[in-house]
Amino acid sequence: MLETAGSPLQVGLLRADEPYGGIIWDFPLRQSEKLFFVTQLLLEEACLGWRDIQGIVYHQGPGSHTGLRIGLAAVKAWALSLGWKVYAVPLLKVLHAIACMRRPQAQKYLLLWQSRPGEGYGQVWTPSYPVSEVALQPIAHWRAQYPDACIIGNLPEADLPLYEIRWDFVAHAAQMLSPLSSEEVLSLVPLYFRPFIPTQRKV
Repeated sequence: MLETAGSPLQVGLLRADEPYGGIIWDFPLRQSEKLFFVTQLLLEEACLGWRDIQGIVYHQGPGSHTGLRIGLAAVKAWALSLGWKVYAVPLLKVLHAIACMRRPQAQKYLLLWQSRPGEGYGQVWTPSYPVSEVALQPIAHWRAQYPDACIIGNLPEADLPLYEIRWDFVAHAAQMLSPLSSEEVLSLVPLYFRPFIPTQRKV
């Protein structure tokens, strides 16, 4: 399990779909430098080798542009060289899984992740299926559209506040997904809050 969408680097192990062990290390701006080291350390602590792993869960975002690209590069390399299955988990799938687990009585969920002040990336779900498209729009607009929904996300006023995405949350959400095909792994891209435009520099 790999989570690079936030500032802490998170790597975890699953056994029989249950969290088995993990490492959360905070290396600001050094994820690419530490990713393989931390993963190797976790495997050694569990007395496992790289070829003992059958698959990898990847948090697809939205999140940090750089972090998501670092994580995806590693996922593709491991999947293609070691034959691992890949489970790509979008952020809103994680929020939905947590909502169903912690607020099972709610009839409607507003999954909402604030990307910058006043604006949020979100989607509305019933306990079983989505009832709106994924969109990035003002927080006030989301709340006005769905005043009766249970809000899950990184807002202080949310019914279920959630300020970080832990690796075991992502692992739980992955249980509801099927592994990607080889073609889907090759075409897998990170999800961003808004279209990614590479920085242009004069040389």
